[in-house]
Amino acid sequence: MVMRIDIQGRNCEVTQRFRNYVEPRLDSLYRHFDRIQSVKIVLSHQRQWRVVEITVDADGLLLRAEERSDDEITSFDRALDAIGKQIEKYKDRLQRHRRRRRAKEAVAPLLQQQQEEKEEEADGEETVRIIRTKAVPLKPMTVQEAALQMELLGHDFFLFHDAEQEKVCLVYRRRDGDYGLLVPE
Repeated sequence: MVMRIDIQGRNCEVTQRFRNYVEPRLDSLYRHFDRIQSVKIVLSHQRQWRVVEITVDADGLLLRAEERSDDEITSFDRALDAIGKQIEKYKDRLQRHRRRRRAKEAVAPLLQQQQEEKEEEADGEETVRIIRTKAVPLKPMTVQEAALQMELLGHDFFLFHDAEQEKVCLVYRRRDGDYGLLVPE
């Protein structure tokens, strides 16, 4: 693909010296980012300032920089640096996007395998994974004491030995905020 270069002067004449300086530097820009289709440079004079505007069309992505100084070469260099930074920022964003997409693609087979394993477990025998076992001492207490103990611990349920019924019972907090009691038959 050939990059179009358009250099214009607004209220001033574009010198051959400026054109000779600009064109090789734009080629180096194209080497760093090959999607550039066209570059438009507008040189203008505003009072004592030399203003250079650079607009780059890179496959639908528009990049623009404007710099001013007392010399058009300095203004061009600063604007070209700004365009270079914008291109690097865009390329970094593209690379991050590609890395995320590759990571998702790499993880997709693992997720598919896990999903298939879950489906196989659902189809066949269901297995329960117990990830923790805890031994609790059962002290004889009343239901009121068990509920208070549950609140002090910050749990949603509490297993205890009911002193009145001589049975192991479970007190639990219901969704409505009240308490429930499970008693074995």
